[in-house]
Amino acid sequence: MKKFIFKTSLFVVPFAFLYVITSLFYSSSECPDLIRLGCFPNVFKECRNVFHDEFTRKIYFNKFSKRNNKTEKILTIGDSFSEQGNYGYTNYLAEKYGVLHMDRFISGNQIQTLYELLNGDFFEKQNIEYVILENVERSFVSNAKKIDSSKVMMTSQLDNLVRNRKLSKEDDADAFFSKKTIQFPFSMFRYYFSQNYLSNRYVYNVVLTRDDLFSIKENNLLFVYKDLSCLEENNDVVEVQKLNNVLNDLSNKLRGKKIKLIVLPAPDKYDLYYDYIADKTIFPRPLFFNHLGNLKKNYVYIDSKKILSAELESKKDIYFYDDTHWSPVASKIIVEEIKKAIN
Repeated sequence: MKKFIFKTSLFVVPFAFLYVITSLFYSSSECPDLIRLGCFPNVFKECRNVFHDEFTRKIYFNKFSKRNNKTEKILTIGDSFSEQGNYGYTNYLAEKYGVLHMDRFISGNQIQTLYELLNGDFFEKQNIEYVILENVERSFVSNAKKIDSSKVMMTSQLDNLVRNRKLSKEDDADAFFSKKTIQFPFSMFRYYFSQNYLSNRYVYNVVLTRDDLFSIKENNLLFVYKDLSCLEENNDVVEVQKLNNVLNDLSNKLRGKKIKLIVLPAPDKYDLYYDYIADKTIFPRPLFFNHLGNLKKNYVYIDSKKILSAELESKKDIYFYDDTHWSPVASKIIVEEIKKAIN
């Protein structure tokens, strides 16, 4: 029996040690997403304390799924950059204007959904004057290629989607004997001793030339692998031209309903901080904003990369260090540009 216990302990004790390390430093929460996806140690838990007041702000915008009888001037439709709650651009904008936000569970592809709303009765039942179409850079071109501009979405269908939505809760707790218990400690070790690598097949960790871009004083950049994998089509001027044609078409259709389209691409984190990457040998320059900026537009264009890049020298934490998304700092800057466009 003693021999069995001894042999078993040779396996269990090291595993228990790895399990403790994982329990202490692994984050399974949705946010910060890069820490979770990259299996990095969550050692900067206090880095968001500077934004505490922003995280507790009152919600001013109105979600379609929880709408009331307010009259909104602006419709926002987008991805996760449009669903940052208290500290998102939608909320800051709603402090001055009536803002109705189309829930993301309704608009999986916001370009497609906007076509469907245009072909249905949605805008006839609303008093919308502006539509803000937000799309993260990495998926903007691909989203425009996956559309059927003839599809229709009636308000009754939207109401059914809201009514039938079922929230599923999953247990994210990791078992003692799990793959992550072995995987995470080694990913954590690599975080401290490796440079310019892809962690857990999801997140790049690359060295920067500066350590003052984020308030935690780290000279590395974390960004999702899709920021790189999208470059083949996003750097293709022909594909960007096709996207622009779709946006112009949407703008023309909205104008027929006396509504103005505001297009807001959200820069990939990789693109915004690209100039500060120390070794660009295996990291191509993103050209999406260069291509799109040169094209003729029938819509109001918010050149968010140019706007935010101009602030990098004077402001820290334009994007969160540990997340793919921009911070309240960027949200406020973007909102000021949207206000200028409306005024």
